[in-house]
Amino acid sequence: MDVRCRVVANMCLLLLLFAAPVVADPPIPAAAGAVLKRIRSADSNLLAVSEEDGRMLRLLAASNHTKRALEIGSAQGYSAIWIGLGLRETGGRLVTIEYDQTRAKEAEANIRAAGLSDIVQVIPGDGFQVIPTLPGTFDYVFLDAWKRDYQRFFDLVFPRLDKGGLFLGHNVVNKAGELGDFLKTLRTHSGILTTIVSPSGEGISVSWKR
Repeated sequence: MDVRCRVVANMCLLLLLFAAPVVADPPIPAAAGAVLKRIRSADSNLLAVSEEDGRMLRLLAASNHTKRALEIGSAQGYSAIWIGLGLRETGGRLVTIEYDQTRAKEAEANIRAAGLSDIVQVIPGDGFQVIPTLPGTFDYVFLDAWKRDYQRFFDLVFPRLDKGGLFLGHNVVNKAGELGDFLKTLRTHSGILTTIVSPSGEGISVSWKR
């Protein structure tokens, strides 16, 4: 089976897994679990991804053997903790960028409390300014920022995504009306293979770079 077929098979397996009732989930370290629960309970602005989406982010980070991950839009660090748990399995590292200074400080504190500060680095600032200063390439990108900026972020980051890397976009189902250009790119770009999964109804686009 060639690489493309394996990727498609893995994506189909993920769809089946997340469409089925949950029988058992891998354990979460107690410290991280407590922080995740606290963030969700205080998330009155609904900035965090769902728990189901978080579990998928962890699985994708681990299964793709991710080493150099980038998150655009940290909020309070909920999704970064899930990704960081996946990277604990691979020895990878995550840089997460948050525009709002207060939320960036909260994310950093939450990640430290979750025991993941050795894996996750929070950088406050405008992603369009921060990303060009980051060295190297990425093999996993999770985008959960202002929806109107998705296409611009894709254009900025995709050239630095490794072949075989994953580009993930959040809210592509429940906020599809705000993502016309980005969704068109996902349908038509010859350099990616994309599927959309929706563990919780919000929707995550999963694009594999050819």
